[in-house]
Amino acid sequence: MLDGVPLPALLIDQASLRSNARAMRDYVDAHGMLLAPHVKTHMSPELWRVQEEHGAVAATVATASQLVALAEAGVRRFLVANEVVAAADLALLAAARREHGARIIVFADSVAGVGLMDAALAGLAADLPPLDVLVDFGLRGRRTGTRTAAEALAVAEAVHAAPRLRLRGLGGYEGVLWSAPAQSRPAQTDAYLDDAVAVVRELLDRGLLAEAEDPGADPADLWTGGAIVSFGGSDLYPAVADRVRAAFPPERVRIVLRSGCYLTLDHGRYRHAQQTVTAQHPLPSFEPALQVWGTVLSAPESGLAVVGVGKRDLSYDDAPPVTLAFARDGVVGPLPETTPAAMFDQHIVLHTDRLAVGDLVGFGVSHPCTTFDKWREARIVDDEYRTVSRIRTLFH
Repeated sequence: MLDGVPLPALLIDQASLRSNARAMRDYVDAHGMLLAPHVKTHMSPELWRVQEEHGAVAATVATASQLVALAEAGVRRFLVANEVVAAADLALLAAARREHGARIIVFADSVAGVGLMDAALAGLAADLPPLDVLVDFGLRGRRTGTRTAAEALAVAEAVHAAPRLRLRGLGGYEGVLWSAPAQSRPAQTDAYLDDAVAVVRELLDRGLLAEAEDPGADPADLWTGGAIVSFGGSDLYPAVADRVRAAFPPERVRIVLRSGCYLTLDHGRYRHAQQTVTAQHPLPSFEPALQVWGTVLSAPESGLAVVGVGKRDLSYDDAPPVTLAFARDGVVGPLPETTPAAMFDQHIVLHTDRLAVGDLVGFGVSHPCTTFDKWREARIVDDEYRTVSRIRTLFH
């Protein structure tokens, strides 16, 4: 069991990883959507290749530096689901387009931001085609995004008029509504997406969004022109299929889902979300694939075990980790799924009398994004915890 593997270690179950990738591919295909998963979750070129092999048409990132890191690793098609207004960041995008042939779509949510982008690109990218832009449509009191239809239309008009930009459609993020009260969450999500649909219809009616430039082009190639609408967190995305995909014919508008955490899921928030949403929507069957294993370093009191895993190794921002299993003399056995009594930088304290010094303990996490970013390498393992391959991450 993990012979020769330095601990703690981040492990990814191979069977679950592949099953999750297939399940999401089948889901978007069945609903006539495209997938551009948010790879900031893992920032791994190897895991991106798994997603690409299973139909992903572009990698979504949050920052220019994330895009550059992945472009240098060979990724070529990107959505930046964020505003990019600083000249230094726009210079990075221009360099990635010029040096790596990167194809990029970014978000914009203000006329001021559009002006900054266009002015910077006039000096940085005069030799390049206009940069593709989606109007970011948000929610009052939440994160980025225009707050009203009027604001969204004003930003769209500004992009349409900017020489160095090309308006492609609208984007947003319904996942911010996961924090809304459970009883009102579905209605709030539907209302938000319906408002977005109304804005897209207005953009089409005004002639600001064009049909695909080449009717015979590959519909999965986002850069052949045509309208794009992009949403999709990792919990409320079924509403996108119900409210947005159903509103437009596929040949007129491409719906791009950006969910990212599906690839490994987790043992906390996203597993809970899947169980909650499944009650209302038929969903793919995703399986938690991510575990962090460490060694019991100390058992200084009866009923107390201290494991060499801590905040430096796994997420604790959304919910604490949970115990999954332990191994002794190479034999794996179950542990009750409980949360630690205490958690420190390099240690987790468990109240249990089932563990001894030298045992190995596996933990499940809640929120894979803030577990992946603590590691520069992870191991993909088989059912017997044998290393099949290694993946790297490009966080910095």
